[in-house]
Amino acid sequence: MSARPGPAAAVAVIGAAAGVAAILMLLKPPVETEALSLQTAQDCHSCHAAVYAEWEASHHAYAYLNPEVRKLSQDFRNEECLACHAPRPVLSFQAGERVLARSSDRGAGVDCMSCHLRPQGGIATSNPRPSSSAPCQPVYEPRLAGVDMCASCHNQHQTVDQWRASDAEIRGDNCLGCHMEDAFRAGGRRGRHHGFPAGHDRDALLKAVTLTSGSDADGRPWVELHNVGAGHNFPTDERSRAADLQLRWQDEAGAWQAWQRLHRFRDPYRDETDLTNTQLPSQQVWRKVLDPPAPGRAGEVRLLYRTQPFLPDADSVEMYRVGWPQ
Repeated sequence: MSARPGPAAAVAVIGAAAGVAAILMLLKPPVETEALSLQTAQDCHSCHAAVYAEWEASHHAYAYLNPEVRKLSQDFRNEECLACHAPRPVLSFQAGERVLARSSDRGAGVDCMSCHLRPQGGIATSNPRPSSSAPCQPVYEPRLAGVDMCASCHNQHQTVDQWRASDAEIRGDNCLGCHMEDAFRAGGRRGRHHGFPAGHDRDALLKAVTLTSGSDADGRPWVELHNVGAGHNFPTDERSRAADLQLRWQDEAGAWQAWQRLHRFRDPYRDETDLTNTQLPSQQVWRKVLDPPAPGRAGEVRLLYRTQPFLPDADSVEMYRVGWPQ
């Protein structure tokens, strides 16, 4: 009567079987998936619903239809604006090269095809190990995660040049750390958020600058705006962007007087020859010592962010408010 194998022998048999299974998996031919012919962002929706929803709520999706943009571009009679608000696929151009406008489906703005469509056909991804079984048959394209990908549209007003000139510690490797943060979706899948938070997002604005105040040795109040978080100027990109510091004091009866502009941060249009660029560069501090109308008089300073320079106060974003006495 033969002896039954011991526990060690059983473990060896199981390990050998697992090794054979692993080898068979490696030798198994990949599953052939017929590549889909994708033409519009809507074609991506069925497989990438969460990403599509992020993009659909972003200002990239709204780039062409945004009434603010249409007003500033004179309903795109200024054709120079079309290139970045309804671009042809960026990968069809050299890295960092200015894009051209597409002639159809402009209402989709800056859509999935604008960034992911390869000039030779198929879909580009920044994932270095794309799934071979995905219906869109993605191909790894390292340029997607590079700053030059964004520069094709976002360096028209030197934003990327400003980024390159900033401290490496604050700017990071590319634009994605601030404008495409990590997102975790169904099943624990990790990717980049396609909402692209920027000047229309108050939380993103608050990460860029801080407003602080205090009093000097003579008791005079001061205020500082510090560009602590942006790897570029504040505000940047569109020349219509403006950030205003406004000041008001209480009168003798304790009533608040009207807000008065203390300082404007903005890069003016080329035809505004009487204005200079007052943007706040990355890591720089703007400081002002104030003279109250009377010793000890209460005062306030607030920071308003405007997507258009003449936008009413009520339609602008109040980022911060500081005051005296503290």
